Amino acid sequence: MRGLRRLPGALYIILFVFVFGPFPKDLAEPTAGFLMAASIVLAGAFVAPRWRLAVALVLCAATTLATVWFIKLTIVTASAGGLAAVMFIAFWFGSGRSPASTRWMAIALGGGALAFLGLVELRHLDWPAWPDDLPRELRETLGVEDARAVTFYAYDLGGFIDRQWLWRIDATPNHIAQVIAGLKLRRTDAVPPSFLRMAPHYWPRSLPTGAEAFQSIGFTAGGRGQDGAYYFLLYDKAHDRAFVWFKNNF
Repeated sequence: MRGLRRLPGALYIILFVFVFGPFPKDLAEPTAGFLMAASIVLAGAFVAPRWRLAVALVLCAATTLATVWFIKLTIVTASAGGLAAVMFIAFWFGSGRSPASTRWMAIALGGGALAFLGLVELRHLDWPAWPDDLPRELRETLGVEDARAVTFYAYDLGGFIDRQWLWRIDATPNHIAQVIAGLKLRRTDAVPPSFLRMAPHYWPRSLPTGAEAFQSIGFTAGGRGQDGAYYFLLYDKAHDRAFVWFKNNF
């Protein structure tokens, strides 16, 4: 019991590390949201012995709304941790607990955990992918009219002060040429192996036929590099698509 009351402090440290660490946001945020909601519900229920279930339900609703509003999680991933904690409280302190019911509860919680991990993995792969608004860098490069003709997907690789993103740009050859020129990229023959191991399901796993690579002066795949904005772009000419690794070093 005392150990459970100490959980929130440690979990908040984990939450901070997940949210602000060098982890893809689609992987870190659902995990952090689950841990935060579960720890808050459990801590609140254990300090209110006469009203455990009621307190757990209220805290579950509050943390779900908070994570949806502030962390922008979906309602399913935001509520998973709180609901798991509510189920545990209702069962563990219920009057009808027996060895058989304990086994069924363990099976239910295990199945729920596997389902949640599946949802997290789908988010990690960015599936399904929905088009995003163009970032400032591309809007300034393309202009208002040309920006409307571009389909854009963004994947946040995380970070706190230094940030990284992956971009997929579906556009005509002329628009991709504008991007290459506007970002001041230079042709290169070297494609970092790590570039082809990125998480999104739509990311290339090998060099497309006839692909061309471009990068900023000073771009480094294996290290931070100097302060500033750096880009590596792989142009898949066969599908009119560009893949960009963007590093913004503060």
